[in-house]
Amino acid sequence: MNHRNSDYLFETSWEICNKVGGIYTVLSTKAATVVNSYHDQYICIGPDIPKEYNDDFVEDPSLFKNWRDIVARDGLKVRIGRWQIVGSPVVFLVDFTSFFEKKNEILTKFWLRYQLDSISGQWDYIEPALFGYAAGRVIESFYNFYCSSMDKIVAQFHEWMTGTTPSTRLRVSACSPSSPWSPCPQKSPTPTPR
Repeated sequence: MNHRNSDYLFETSWEICNKVGGIYTVLSTKAATVVNSYHDQYICIGPDIPKEYNDDFVEDPSLFKNWRDIVARDGLKVRIGRWQIVGSPVVFLVDFTSFFEKKNEILTKFWLRYQLDSISGQWDYIEPALFGYAAGRVIESFYNFYCSSMDKIVAQFHEWMTGTTPSTRLRVSACSPSSPWSPCPQKSPTPTPR
């Protein structure tokens, strides 16, 4: 039985393919159940953190092949593949280091729009905030390429470390074909990653 309430489910966490603590366990143990319902429309998003060896992730150049050039043109570095756990969900690992040089501009926008105070934040705050920002941009790029105004998108952001993701330019929920102030452009067809 399929219990899907949305067309796509994005799950964003600092611990996707990056075992740090308990969220990794939560995500990895539920993945098979979610993949059973959503298949390749369940997309996990994590940070692309350099490691000597990451056996949790295997890159797959065939997944979302048509979108890869677009996301790169958007200035985003994303590795696309599979998480090597039961269920093998699709994973986007986001390299957010290109936003380091823009951190003051990004954090200023967060302050002006949401009063998100980062003035005393150390690097352990700034780095996840920039990852959240980059992850939001990735979801936005994917949505703009593959989805239509009729698609129902759900995105879950785990812990404070991805709290800035919905603070980016994501306005997917505001897009309505009947709303004159929120035009919804026509999108590319639904992806067939394999």
